[in-house]
Amino acid sequence: MQATTTTLPAARQLAEWALGLQLCDIDPHVVERVKLHLLDQIGAQVSCRELPTCRITQEYVSKFGTAGTASILGTRLRLDPESAAFANGTSGSSFEIDDYGGKGANCHPGCTVVPAVFAIGEAKGASGAEVLRAAVVGFETVIRLALASMPSLLLERGFHHTGSLGVFAVALASAMIERDDVEVAVNAIAIAGSHASGTTEFAQSGGEVKRVHAGISVAAGIRSARLARLGLNGPPTILEGSRGFLQAFCNDFDARYLTEELGMRWHFPERASIKLYASCALMQPHFAAYDMIKAEHAFSAQDVEEVILGCDPLAFVHTGSVGPRPKDVLGAQFSAEYGVAMRIVRGSNDVGSYLDLEAIGFEDPAILAMAERTRLERDPECTFERPLGRVTLRLRDGRTLSASSYAPGSPQNPVSRDDIQRKYRELVSRDFGDEVARRSMDLIMNLEEVTNLGQITGLFEGAKA
Repeated sequence: MQATTTTLPAARQLAEWALGLQLCDIDPHVVERVKLHLLDQIGAQVSCRELPTCRITQEYVSKFGTAGTASILGTRLRLDPESAAFANGTSGSSFEIDDYGGKGANCHPGCTVVPAVFAIGEAKGASGAEVLRAAVVGFETVIRLALASMPSLLLERGFHHTGSLGVFAVALASAMIERDDVEVAVNAIAIAGSHASGTTEFAQSGGEVKRVHAGISVAAGIRSARLARLGLNGPPTILEGSRGFLQAFCNDFDARYLTEELGMRWHFPERASIKLYASCALMQPHFAAYDMIKAEHAFSAQDVEEVILGCDPLAFVHTGSVGPRPKDVLGAQFSAEYGVAMRIVRGSNDVGSYLDLEAIGFEDPAILAMAERTRLERDPECTFERPLGRVTLRLRDGRTLSASSYAPGSPQNPVSRDDIQRKYRELVSRDFGDEVARRSMDLIMNLEEVTNLGQITGLFEGAKA
């Protein structure tokens, strides 16, 4: 374990950096990347808002939330930011199409940071520039927390990074938009430590609650900042202290990542990742590796006798526990055997593919037979820092075909701006039409020029007929 050597607590360093940061001080490349992730998350939120878990959270906040001016995107509901962000965070992480951090920084920043800054910004009447500035800090904060705590937090302790890390970034971003002073921001981070939670038992035995972890984290981060604003204080060494977050949540950690080169080096654009498929991010390298084999060799699904998935330790545990016969959508999205079998048999792992299989109880005989012939194994070339996925096919004619790949959309295998924008248009236009998709994309990609977030949120108040 590596503890920080500075005399100032990490929470204070983060607060001073965030509150003193100006948008003009940020590298344009960083700003551009954050805008693309804002776009990606908004697309996830509005396109998934009708899923069962999202409806539950919307019903919850409608019954028990407080009236306000923050939008639940894709509906006409407007509530207090804490309630709206809870629902939006759930929608944004409800079908495994949200962004993530890679290259040693596994996390899901978009589904916590974006719902928070939009809800607070809309209620506060903040400009697009203020919201963008807070989003930049939020994304970087989540990535730094992931670098400090992963993979131990998840692999060794079983905590879910979405709920555990996002709450701190939301508390800090909230303090920025509300224009709090440093003391309030430090206490907001400190109080957030008492809200950090969420386990990965869902990947072992199921449970839709996983999809609510982001919403819980967002609401808790906003609540933390509000409590600090009212005068509640917390331990300033909450992150790196001897009984702080890292010590409590990790067997091994490196607190230096929290503040080292803060303001000089941006980890987010080095590690930011966009999903192309509706599954756990740790499975997506295998989809790409299979596609490489399929592009280079002639064979059919019926020719495949055995599939071997070479995995890094995190993927082996996180996607290898459900087994080849998932019982629900979440299980299918976290079963490496079933997901790869889908790709071999049906050639797709998009939202529609999983929903179609849900309609038949995941009982497609061809996919189940392929999944039963698929097994995971640890591959020494696939590591946490080098998250390759290897696929080896043993064919009935005696051939053995193998390939390895990084996930498309990851730093090692990036997708283009056009790819990300195409994904957004496809998600949004399905329910809201091409014109809303185009107009909202233009506004988000020029967020610093937006004077009122209602210009964006208002576009999604009702789906097309």
